[in-house]
Amino acid sequence: MTLTPKSQLPERKLRRHQGRRHALITNLLSVFIPLSVLLPFTRQVAAATLPNSPSPTAACHDDPGLEGQISRLTNTSMLVSTWLSKPQFGIPNLVQLFAPQVFGYLGNSSLTQRGWQNGITQTWEVAELLLANPGFDFTNPVERQDLKIDNIPLTLVSGGRPITIHANSRYHVKEILASSGTNAAAAVDGTFFSMRLLTSNVMIGPVLSQVTNQFIPGNNSENQKLTGRPLVLISPDAVRYLPFEGVKHNTLAGIQAELPGVTDAFVGAAWLVKNRQPQPKVTFSGLFGADIARHRAFWGINRAGQPVVGVTTQDIDSAGLGVILAKAGLRDAVMLDSGQSADLVYKGESVVSYDARPVPHAVALVPLVTTDSACVLASR
Repeated sequence: MTLTPKSQLPERKLRRHQGRRHALITNLLSVFIPLSVLLPFTRQVAAATLPNSPSPTAACHDDPGLEGQISRLTNTSMLVSTWLSKPQFGIPNLVQLFAPQVFGYLGNSSLTQRGWQNGITQTWEVAELLLANPGFDFTNPVERQDLKIDNIPLTLVSGGRPITIHANSRYHVKEILASSGTNAAAAVDGTFFSMRLLTSNVMIGPVLSQVTNQFIPGNNSENQKLTGRPLVLISPDAVRYLPFEGVKHNTLAGIQAELPGVTDAFVGAAWLVKNRQPQPKVTFSGLFGADIARHRAFWGINRAGQPVVGVTTQDIDSAGLGVILAKAGLRDAVMLDSGQSADLVYKGESVVSYDARPVPHAVALVPLVTTDSACVLASR
């Protein structure tokens, strides 16, 4: 009679265990190997498969033969296409992130079938999070979309590089854009401003605009009331949202410590979407008019990492707006000054049907200037 040590699996279970292990390795290789082959063509893959996310080479001459080959080789989803277009999320990084977890499961001979399923599920949850947050992409053309979600019409403009404009008085957004000297293709009204004087450009909270290159601190008494609201920081290649702290973030050094190279900053009204999740109604408590249906203005970053500005062209409350923006594909969105101030300008013309209130602040999108050398660089 042969004794089987307690630490060993019965032969039949061992074969099943090894079979599952081999199957997992095969599945992983079937993903990694094709992706490694396609990685040199990441930009073209993203352009061919990512809806509403044109490549910076869109204005250049693409090779139709290469595009045809790629289209036959891959039928990736939007998120995978986004990942492929980002060199910082290459296969070495993916392996570095997942290898300890995956091989930990492979080496655990005591895992049950449910344990394996849970392990694989957890691994791909991490993958999904990585794919859904691909960083930032400020290289795309500025384009308009008119959508209707849950019977609410809205206009989105995405692409380009985000900047803010702090005007010297109050103007319609169209006028701010025309006189900014920025070559911006679109702009939405910005954050809240003091109503004391009709010609005042005093903002609520600290503000920094690269157009004026001037940081203006907020009023200390008002700053206390803004605690926890989204502080928006913009640099040439990134955007950061974090809860506002009146003392810490009321100096240029304070915001530079949060985002080195910051060029623009302001305090928004509230998060509408945060990490792809619409914010619940309770998060808007204390925000005046949050539960009132009105025209709304907003800006944020979509799941492809592109900046987005927009307005609703029908009245909606704050929580409801967050729901439809999450459905529209925004991964983060912040509410701006709304109601009669809500205005969106695209290619020199306002998209709203009413005479919006003059404002002193705007968030704008500046298109990438495409040249022959830029095309060559983008193709690489």
